[in-house]
Amino acid sequence: MLQQIFQGFNEAWRRFQYDYIFIDGIFFIVWLGLLFKKKKWKPIKFGIITSILVYLIDAVFWWNLPANANYTLGTTIRQYWIGGVEVPKTYSQYFWAKAGADFMMCISYSMFIFPWLWIVFENFVKKNRKEILLFTGFFFFAWLLIPFISFWLPINDTIVETVRHMDTQMIVWIVNVIVGYSILTLIYGTNKFGKKNLKFILYVFIIGSLGSFFMEFPLFLTGIRPTGVEFLIFEIFILFNQGAPYLFIAYDIVIPKVITLMREIFSKKTELPLVVNY
Repeated sequence: MLQQIFQGFNEAWRRFQYDYIFIDGIFFIVWLGLLFKKKKWKPIKFGIITSILVYLIDAVFWWNLPANANYTLGTTIRQYWIGGVEVPKTYSQYFWAKAGADFMMCISYSMFIFPWLWIVFENFVKKNRKEILLFTGFFFFAWLLIPFISFWLPINDTIVETVRHMDTQMIVWIVNVIVGYSILTLIYGTNKFGKKNLKFILYVFIIGSLGSFFMEFPLFLTGIRPTGVEFLIFEIFILFNQGAPYLFIAYDIVIPKVITLMREIFSKKTELPLVVNY
C-alpha cells in the first residue's frame, strides 16, 4: 500500500555541472574555518565520524548493492553518469571524477549538516540564539548560493547525473521516522526517564525538517533535483528526520555517558600503586 503511494518518490535524481563540486569545496573550507575559529571541536569530531558512515553507506554500500528486480540486471541503488557516460563499477578513467562527486555528496554534506546539528542542539540547551543564527545563516545561504554560482561561472560545465533507486529503502525511511520519534517521545514526553521536556520533541522535529529543507530547497529551486513540490515536501519531513531523534538522544544521553565511562576507565588505569623506598 505505502509502496504504491510513494512510487513517484523512489527515484532521487540530481543533475548538476561539475564545477558545483569545486564551488561547494570553497564553501566547505570556509565552513571548516568558521568551526575551527569558534573552537567547535565536538561538532567537528561528530562531523568526521558521521561523514565516514555516510560515505560508507552511499559511496560504498549503495554503490555496490543491487537494486530490485524491476531494474536492469547490474543496476545498483546508486548510479552516476559523468559527461553522459555511466560510471562503471571498475571506475576506469572516472575514478577521480566520481571521487569528487562522492566527496561533495557524502563528506562535505556530512561535515556541514552534522556539526550544524550538534551546534543547534547544544545552543538550544544553552539558549545561545546568536550562535544558532550565525551557523544556521551561513549554512543555509552557502547551500543556496552554490548552485547559482555554478550556473553563472563557466569553470567546468560537464554534466553529472546521479540517482538513488530508493524503492527498497523507502519503507525503511518511514519506519525509522516513526520508531525514532516514538523513542524520543517516550524519553522526553514522559517521566519514565526523568527527562520530560516536550520542547525537545518539537525542536528536534523542526531542526530535522530544516536540515532537509536547507538541502532540498536549493536543489528544487534550481532544477538540480528534477522533481515536484510533493517530493520536496516528502523529503523535508522524512529525509533528515529519520535520523534526527536518534542523533539528539546520542548527543544528550549516549555520548555524555560514554565519555564519562571512558574517563573513569582511563583514570583507573593511570592510578599507580604507592611505592615506598627503604
